[in-house]
This record gives sequence, C-alpha cells and structure tokens, in this order.
Amino acid sequence: MRKVLVTCLSVGTRMKSLEECVLKLKSLNVDDFYFELLILENTLEHSEDINNLVNRYQSSSFIINRSLEIRAGIPFARNTALKFAIKHDFNFLAFIDDDAYPDSNWLNSLLTTQVKCKANVVTGPQIPIFPSDASNYFRFASIYSERKFTQEQTVSWAATNNVLMELSFFKEKNLFFNENLTQGGEDKELFLRSNKAGAVICWDSNAVVSEIVVDSRMTVSWAIDRSFRHGATGYTIESATKSKVSTIVVCLFKGSAYLVKSFLFFPIKVISSKRSTLDCICDFFHGLGFFYGIWSKGKFKKYL
Repeated sequence: MRKVLVTCLSVGTRMKSLEECVLKLKSLNVDDFYFELLILENTLEHSEDINNLVNRYQSSSFIINRSLEIRAGIPFARNTALKFAIKHDFNFLAFIDDDAYPDSNWLNSLLTTQVKCKANVVTGPQIPIFPSDASNYFRFASIYSERKFTQEQTVSWAATNNVLMELSFFKEKNLFFNENLTQGGEDKELFLRSNKAGAVICWDSNAVVSEIVVDSRMTVSWAIDRSFRHGATGYTIESATKSKVSTIVVCLFKGSAYLVKSFLFFPIKVISSKRSTLDCICDFFHGLGFFYGIWSKGKFKKYL
C-alpha cells in the first residue's frame, strides 16, 4: 500500500487556520493508500498550543507526527520534512499550507493523477477565499489568482501550497530545497531543477485546496512586497537551470517585459470592470525585482 506523508509547516502564529486544516485532513476520503500528518514547527522550541492540538486530534486512524526545525526559513523546514519522509520510508510527500483547506478528495485525486501520468510530481490549484466585503480591486488582482492549466497537463514547476512528490525520484537524484532562498521561491527553484533532471510534473485541476485571504494581505504594500520578492528571487531561480550569462539575459528580458507591461496595460485595467490596476503596480515592482536580483545575485534581506 502506498504511504503518504502530508506536511504542514507552522511558526505557531496561525493556530486557528492550522486547526481547521488538520480537521479537513482528518476527514479526507482515503482509497487504497495510507497517510500520516507531519506538523513541522519552524521555531526555537515546540509550541504548547500545537501540543494541545495534536492531543485533541491524534488517534490510531489519524497519526500526527511532530518535528522541529530551529533554523528560521522555509527551505530549512521543507528539507527537514523531506528528510523525515525519506527516513521513515514514505512513498510520497505532500505539502499543504497551514492556512489552506483541502477538498475531501484532495489526496485521492493527486494520487490518481500520479498513476495516470506516471508523474514524479503532481500539483494543483489553490483557490482564494475573500472576505464578503473585499473590494474588487483585490478580488480581480492576478497576484491572488492561481495558475490555470488543463487537467493532466505537463508543467515545468510546482508550488508547495499544493503538491505531491514521489520520494524515490528525489532520493535517487539527491534533490532538496535550496537553503539560500529563505525569502521564497525555493519551491519553484527545486521543481525547475527536478524538471531538468527528468521529472514529470503534472497539473491536477481536481486536487483543490482553498486559502482564506486575510485582511493583512489585502493591502497595496503587501502586494508590492510579494511582487518585488518574486522578481528578486528570479536570478537564483533561473540560475538553477541556466548558465550565468543566460540567467542575466533572461532576467533582463523578464524585468523589462514586466515594466513595459505595467504601463502598456494600465489603460485597459482602468476601463475594465473585471480587471484591477493593482496588476500594473505589481508588474512594475515585479520588474524592478528582477533588476535588483541581477545586481544582488539573488541575495537580499528585506523587501523593497
């Protein structure tokens, strides 16, 4: 029987959403596979709140593991989860965010697609859930939207907000998350390297997880910070599969394209009732991020 480890990373600040995520995972439909949950705390010590949560929901039919990674940064924590899964002989590792809620058929769908596509990685959409009073300025902004592909389409990379990884492939190729990318982008970079190493990465439109968009993320400053980070990490991400010269050329092209796009599409965003001018602001700072990434060689400590 296939063994799956589902991992949620936590820094102990989103206990309400983490508990809801655990409840959704506990009620997953399970067909012809076995899964356990790993709550991986990226903090200096184990949280008493998480200890209480585990005690509430742990059972013989729903095993919850805990692990601690004291080095601050998502790639450190993700690598700890990856090594935990390999060490304990799981066949697959799935990641889901601690503020996301899986559909009841989430794992079933990922595993079904994995078999059909003979995939090493399967990924799917994360659907945003906005507050009822959220402005269309944010609802229609692309930064809150998921990529769209057809069912079982082959893609070049995946995001760890919704992904299933075949561990034998990653163990054989000795592939782990890049621990230099502590500001994000470590998932895209790993899966681009995996793709170059021969991994088949497939999209599963039916493996849906949902994420509540909190008020703190519905601000222009948050959108700017995120867009700039996406661009600034571009140098390290592109360099994972390209030469230094090619990386610089690609980043120059992408940075310029985003800057041009931000101005070119502004009039369309203004007059369209289904578009948001926030896209133009995000594109502008995304473009600047690429130029900053070239200058800093992908290293930076804080957002613009």
